[in-house]
Amino acid sequence: MVSDRAIERWMSLEVGRINAGLVLEKKTLAGLLKEPKPSCRTREGEEHTFDRGILERLASLLTEEETRTLRLPITLFVAGEVEDSAYLTDSLAANVLRGLESFGTAFPYRDGRMYLPHSLALDLVRRSGGAVQLAFI
Repeated sequence: MVSDRAIERWMSLEVGRINAGLVLEKKTLAGLLKEPKPSCRTREGEEHTFDRGILERLASLLTEEETRTLRLPITLFVAGEVEDSAYLTDSLAANVLRGLESFGTAFPYRDGRMYLPHSLALDLVRRSGGAVQLAFI
């Protein structure tokens, strides 16, 4: 029989592989808009590019100060203990997604988190032009 510790080690390795493409050193929206080809590096050193049109749309929803504060990509977390939702922990990012997607009062930001259904989280990542990423924890 395989020990619990061995299973935990294996799971940790697999989650690391899944998260290999994550951007760990995020940049501000204002900084990305100044770049000729907006991008960040992933934890494996690959280029993570952003769609300039999406960045400009995000900036149109924010004040100048907020564009200097918002760090991209926005990270949605997928955790085993939360069965059918992903969540984010950045209140400014929650407001940006609310404005971008016209959520209205749906998906409130409470107790430091905004929960979104998995299907919506995946759709946001797909349509975000690099501005949203998923992290599995």
